[in-house]
Amino acid sequence: MAQVQRGNADAYRALLDDVGPDVVRFLRRRAASPQEVDDLYQETLLALHRARHTYQPPRPVEPWLFAIASHVEARHARRRRGRLARELLVDKPPDGATEHGGPARLRWLEALERLPPAHREALQLVKVEGLSTEAAAERAGTTAGALRVRAHRAYKALRLHLAGQR
Repeated sequence: MAQVQRGNADAYRALLDDVGPDVVRFLRRRAASPQEVDDLYQETLLALHRARHTYQPPRPVEPWLFAIASHVEARHARRRRGRLARELLVDKPPDGATEHGGPARLRWLEALERLPPAHREALQLVKVEGLSTEAAAERAGTTAGALRVRAHRAYKALRLHLAGQR
């Protein structure tokens, strides 16, 4: 690890090859699902890279690294718990949620009508038609940067209108 701190790329590669399987095993025991292990492993490697300057030679690398992995997993678990606390799973959508009419659709259409034509066009091209920013800008006769600004302003206006602030 001391060589890694000095910028030795080969030592970095050797270190990751050496500790990688142990870190994966460590995370597998702690992860809520097997699908999370890859994400946790990548986050751990990023955290290791960011914190490499905090390693103090000649101390052992493993306890330092597993503390990093443990912190990454704990942060991930907190985010997961927070997300689960806000989610409400239902067997079927509420009445009117999938209708093509209703008050929500009317509010949405009203909000769209209030947008300037250039902003509406930006949303249509990028979100409805699924064009890339560059292709949408070409079709709209503007630059990609200008189209991104139009789309951003449209999103902001829609958000404000639908939240009842406009």
